[in-house]
Amino acid sequence: MTSILPWATLAVCLLMAVARIPSAIRGENRVLFYLFSLITLDILLSIEGPYLAIDSWLGGFNLTNLLLRFLLYGTFLLLGIKLATGFGSPAGVRAITGGAGLAVLAIVAALTAWFFLVTDTRGSTVGLTGLQGSPSLEAYAALGRLYPGYVAVCLMPGIWRTVAGAGPLLLRGTSGLLLLGLLLLVSSQIFPLIPTENAWLLPLINYSAALATVLGLGGIWLSKAYYRRKSHRDPGFSQKY
Repeated sequence: MTSILPWATLAVCLLMAVARIPSAIRGENRVLFYLFSLITLDILLSIEGPYLAIDSWLGGFNLTNLLLRFLLYGTFLLLGIKLATGFGSPAGVRAITGGAGLAVLAIVAALTAWFFLVTDTRGSTVGLTGLQGSPSLEAYAALGRLYPGYVAVCLMPGIWRTVAGAGPLLLRGTSGLLLLGLLLLVSSQIFPLIPTENAWLLPLINYSAALATVLGLGGIWLSKAYYRRKSHRDPGFSQKY
């Protein structure tokens, strides 16, 4: 299953991005198209075949992994701004785009680059799983999980208010799926505590988090479009929500 999940996640992300192309061309909510495209690229670079091919072009010392880290930081910055704004969470927006949030991003990005430079990363290996363990490698891996986890925590209160609120059931359900993805993402912070014999859990959690997040994000977009159409057909419906 863990071998199929990455490709299934990639396919779902790609379909979501393609589905947003007509709206993006019309200038409607282009940020959502950019998000799905970024997430698709993130997933592509995390899969062994594409990763090894690209890294061989870049010199074979896992520069692709560093590129993936910075793409993820950019993805979560954009995702955080979009969701915190969409769920009406001023506190979430401030936590991500305010001085503290930008300081976290800058520090994490700088340290990520530093620990990559001081670590022996020769020999392409997806997820750096084939490299010899070292304190600098562990710090580099922890930093890669830290900023996405930080953004996820900033978003949770606003999303939970929608899930636990009295809004339309479909919107609450898809928001709950998005919340599940963020919870799985936060759980990745305990990866170092998972025994080696259970290492298969790491990709399972990572790709499940990505899949739930993308499906939740896409579901929210579709549910809002559905309720807009329904309110146009039935003016009394809009008064309920």
